[in-house]
Amino acid sequence: MVTLEQKIIDELKLVLEYQEPTGDYAQWLMGISLPSVIERENDQLVITARVVVKTSDSDYVDGMDIAFSLEPIIDPNYYQNSPDYHGGSIEDSQPWLKKHGKVILEQMDNPFEMVSLKDMSVEELNQAENNSNKSGCSK
Repeated sequence: MVTLEQKIIDELKLVLEYQEPTGDYAQWLMGISLPSVIERENDQLVITARVVVKTSDSDYVDGMDIAFSLEPIIDPNYYQNSPDYHGGSIEDSQPWLKKHGKVILEQMDNPFEMVSLKDMSVEELNQAENNSNKSGCSK
């Protein structure tokens, strides 16, 4: 069974993560935290996720709080709000994220970025080969 946390992560990845077909630009979730207390708004239980987003073309990150009902359904108008945390450093975004509650996702590296074999050291290549042998991949 998929947990509420995983549903929120999946939905946020669906709407916020993006990579251009050319691979020149990517946007991804760098962090998500959830509060320990669930609020009630308009007679409905709501949980607010704190989200930090990183792009491949900047050293800075943006963050905002996004509300979910417990289905979970993301607030359809989240993008109309300006970021609550705008243009901050990665390091400074971490306390802001953690202040909100439990961190359920932390992804510092661009998940769309391909690692070139020529950029890997011999030791890293050997480790990658050992890992593929352990996984049962055929040669």
